[in-house]
Amino acid sequence: ELAQSGGDNFDMTDGEGEAIVNSDIRELYQSIQRTLSEEDYCKRDESIEKLWLLSSQIVSKMYIPLVQMLIHSMKQEDEAHKVKVYAWALIPQLSQCRPSVHSKLKDYLLDKKYDKRDFPRILELLQQSYDCLGFSCEELGTYKEQTNDVVAECAGYEEGHPMAGFIPRKDVRTLSKVDLDILAVDQLLKFPSTNQNELAQLYFKYGKAAEIDDDAFGFQLMSLHDMTQPTDEQQWSPYYNDYVEYFGREKNDDSAIMKAFNDKDANAEQRHAFIVSWMRYNVVPEYMMSLVGYSLQLCQEDVEVSGPEYWDAFAALYIGSMEGSKSSNANEDGLMLWSVANNRARQFNTQNDQFTAKVNDEITDLLFAGQSELERNDCVNFEKTASRVLHLMLVPLIQSTIQYAIINEKLDRDSTDESLATGEALAYSLLPIVYRYDKKAGAVIKRNMVRTPGVEPVAEGPQAVANAFYKILDDIGFGCEYIGQHNGIDACEQFDGVILKANKSVPIVLSTTTIVVGLASAIWGIFLTT
Repeated sequence: ELAQSGGDNFDMTDGEGEAIVNSDIRELYQSIQRTLSEEDYCKRDESIEKLWLLSSQIVSKMYIPLVQMLIHSMKQEDEAHKVKVYAWALIPQLSQCRPSVHSKLKDYLLDKKYDKRDFPRILELLQQSYDCLGFSCEELGTYKEQTNDVVAECAGYEEGHPMAGFIPRKDVRTLSKVDLDILAVDQLLKFPSTNQNELAQLYFKYGKAAEIDDDAFGFQLMSLHDMTQPTDEQQWSPYYNDYVEYFGREKNDDSAIMKAFNDKDANAEQRHAFIVSWMRYNVVPEYMMSLVGYSLQLCQEDVEVSGPEYWDAFAALYIGSMEGSKSSNANEDGLMLWSVANNRARQFNTQNDQFTAKVNDEITDLLFAGQSELERNDCVNFEKTASRVLHLMLVPLIQSTIQYAIINEKLDRDSTDESLATGEALAYSLLPIVYRYDKKAGAVIKRNMVRTPGVEPVAEGPQAVANAFYKILDDIGFGCEYIGQHNGIDACEQFDGVILKANKSVPIVLSTTTIVVGLASAIWGIFLTT
């Protein structure tokens, strides 16, 4: 009935007068019934994934009448007493979206009495949340069209919608929403669980944003789990073999995260921190490296399927969906490396005049340059651009590892503080690369950052960790000034007057494994162009 009222008010009914939301949800339920009627459905992973998809779609459809009726109650004075009712049903759900938007709407609608003068701002904030909740402006409709109370349909997202100032040429918006899956896992792990947080595992295994949007885009989208699985594309990462060999595995896998999920004896806070940190600093960055390498490979092979979508996909994962459209964002909503870089820049004094990370400025310029180079098939210059981006993305990871070395030095050997798990995950994100260039430096970082029972954390001090990173900066092509200093810890402490390769780029050298991958595998990637 609520959905029917919303459909009537927003002109979202079918030819028979039924609310489109109701008919859509009925069809989804029927699909669930058909899946449940299949023999041994609960034993097949594809059936579980299908049920997860259908359930996620139903939940997203359910948000539509809540938003419709909230807008209706705000516009009609005789319905104003219901504003708080609909707000209590909807606003808590926005905790899965941009924190700043959720906080502002909570202030407007829950923490005080609704004031109709706030309506324009509230509407704008709600519209910013539609995409996160899983429906479009078009699905919501237009309120009271051709009346004085009309609320026009919002514009929605188009291909090329800016992400923190960068404008992708391909529609990679859904891929950017992997940060929403990480946020969901982070929220769910805060609650006690007797089943290894199975709901959080579903977000990791199947994703939500990608599942909901899959049919609306021209390529197969992925979950965090998918990013850990071996594919031909991943093997184009210049550091693929280094990660595989360092962790002693035959291929990329999800063993670290699943081991943590299934560890019943681990401290809950450390387990939580390790899982989320591994997703943010290991799973996503490793996959991003493969996108850079694969973009270069496609350029060099000059096949019909070009690399711009993979390049834009890299940008989507570096920035994420929660940053907004502008590069200067004071809300600190993001979870991806763009946000990490901005946060560390404040601590390490590596900000620009707009108080955001200098490294983000340079990466944005390189992302635009890479687009142009790929479009004109200028692979020589694109290789330099790709290598520069590949190694600059390590800056926030290095700064963060040093930051947690500073924090963890103050803890004792028996501490269960979650920062120890975060510091370990950060160190592991970089150790395969450090070991490639300087095994002694890698050993220093590992001794100080990886948790060992009975051993004091960061026993040699955070400066030793910073000095170890200094030893490889020349190899990855930028100077220690990109790292900066924090709390007296200076990445340039051992600077001896020899100019490093600052503002240079080191060539991307594809591993032997990647070279043997055939042309056919390079053409058929994650993106299935329409």
